[in-house]
Amino acid sequence: MEDRVHRARSPDMLITCIKCESRAVITSSNRIDPKLTQLYCACKNKDCGHTFVCDLSFCHTISPPKSDQYTALKGLIMTLPEKDRLTLLESVKNH
Repeated sequence: MEDRVHRARSPDMLITCIKCESRAVITSSNRIDPKLTQLYCACKNKDCGHTFVCDLSFCHTISPPKSDQYTALKGLIMTLPEKDRLTLLESVKNH
């Protein structure tokens, strides 16, 4: 089984301590599945020192990746009869 606990690498994400509202850092993470990661955090306020776990989850796609669009388009084109596919290809070449 692969080790799914990772050391934090990105300073781009801002975490706020729920106890004192100071900045907290992600010290490590544990990927539960592709849509859920647990973030292990530590408050940077020396007077607080709270350590805690946050869940980071995928919610929904705003714009699908181009690879998904390509796959969908290819699937639609492949449903066309061969003659229509060739006509479409010629049409694209001429534009």
